[in-house]
Amino acid sequence: MKITLLSTSTHPSDQGLRTLSACLKREGHQVKMVFLPLQENDYSSTYSPEIVEQIDKVIEGSGLIGIGAMSSTSTRAIHLIKHYESKGIPVVWGGPAPTFFPEKCFQNCNIVAVGECEHSLMELAKKLETKEDISTIANLYIRLNNQEYKNPVRSPVNDLDELAHPDYDIEEQLILENGKLIPFEERFLAGIIYFQTERGCPQACSFCTNNILRDLYKGKSDRLRTHSVNYVIEELSRMQKKFPSIGAFDLRDETFTIRNIEWIREFSQKYIASKIGIRLKCLAEPASMAAEQISEEKIKLLVDAGLTDIIIGIQSGSDKLNFEVYNRFITKKQLLKTAQVLNKFKDKLTVMYDVISCNPYESTQDIIDTIQLVLELPPPYFLSVNNLIFFEGTPLYKRALQDGHIKSETDTAEMLNYWDRWQHIKLKKKNPYLNLVLNLMRGVATTKRIGLLPRKTIKKLISDSTLQFNLKHELPTYTVGSMVQVLDYMRENLAKPIYRKASPEFKQWYDKRRYKSSIKVKEHNIQIENPNQ
Repeated sequence: MKITLLSTSTHPSDQGLRTLSACLKREGHQVKMVFLPLQENDYSSTYSPEIVEQIDKVIEGSGLIGIGAMSSTSTRAIHLIKHYESKGIPVVWGGPAPTFFPEKCFQNCNIVAVGECEHSLMELAKKLETKEDISTIANLYIRLNNQEYKNPVRSPVNDLDELAHPDYDIEEQLILENGKLIPFEERFLAGIIYFQTERGCPQACSFCTNNILRDLYKGKSDRLRTHSVNYVIEELSRMQKKFPSIGAFDLRDETFTIRNIEWIREFSQKYIASKIGIRLKCLAEPASMAAEQISEEKIKLLVDAGLTDIIIGIQSGSDKLNFEVYNRFITKKQLLKTAQVLNKFKDKLTVMYDVISCNPYESTQDIIDTIQLVLELPPPYFLSVNNLIFFEGTPLYKRALQDGHIKSETDTAEMLNYWDRWQHIKLKKKNPYLNLVLNLMRGVATTKRIGLLPRKTIKKLISDSTLQFNLKHELPTYTVGSMVQVLDYMRENLAKPIYRKASPEFKQWYDKRRYKSSIKVKEHNIQIENPNQ
């Protein structure tokens, strides 16, 4: 059967949809993937009649259409769902939005896929092709002959190696560019492959949608499920051979360092032996790195293999806020231990620390604690300041709704980017001065400065006299904030469109330059260069 999969995401990496496509192809179906990104700074925008007409031609003859959407791109997904359901074509809507809000999405689509749906989608395709009853398929909400069927989720795949490798047959895929559907080209990968080697998260942070998944699969699966090292090496080797422009693998597990030392040791040895030679990036968090000796060994193994960039979630420098608001049982002491370990590899490893700002539950002291912690972290590093978004369905969203911080959808900030600094500050209204200071610290940290601000200036800005003056007189804050908003507008509407059109080679150069990452991988004094470069 011909199946068309449409992605409304803003970036065509979409490993989930690519894995679904590969699983369907393995079952003998003819699958066409179409990536439909639109501008990031206006999630309310939908597809023009001219674009829809082009999609119609691709869809022709399909027995099933699958549409993937983040919550932010749901408006675009609904636009397409209504159009194709009106033509009598079965449409299944999957991805984060239906998983987190199945009841809401079911109002706009007759088939909604909840959770991990590789097996459910294969079963749906088979039964549609053989004209069997589809009303009892697990993980699916189905509206059929004026009856509604809301089926429970099945246990997810425990052995992830059972899944087919993601579909990167780009010569068979299409992408939207400048209003036209064109063949997918390697340049759209922007020199980076995003790959998740593990599903699940050990944390239960109140701001994160992983809580919804945890509740959805409670008692049905292991909290963490990991691909074997051999599967991962096979996939990375396949990508390295297929795409000469790839300069980095971004391993997007929730926290890569949580896995046991044996897995990391085997991975390091096999990645080096494979001579893939492409640098690695990953995410981690301090709680899984608190044991200093094990942490240092893990980091050394990964750096030896080619890890050049690691992102560490701090979120707040206030233990009280982390414990009582974010449900993150990570202490300042643990974080500083982690920072000391990572700093031992500063010549080879770029570290990015993530913090959250613009949280109405933060006190003045909480923000000062965060700024002071950032000042204590050993440089060099990159500070990423992400402004809080209340994602619907999360524990923090429910709390903010109950406490009156959310009165309308606008108050969630869900339609803003994390980096729209002054818009977030104005929306949240609380602590505008200190939140602006923290946002101006975003960027590279050296012994002299953090982001745009010299370290001496930061200490002066949070001194009691300066703080009291700016809390009493808001004009300086709002003047600087307005200037920041202009800069943010220029970044989103001028700089980013230019960057997106740049070559993969430029994007790799910028990525290395921006975060100060290493270009070459060393093992026992032998340089291993990316053979594709």
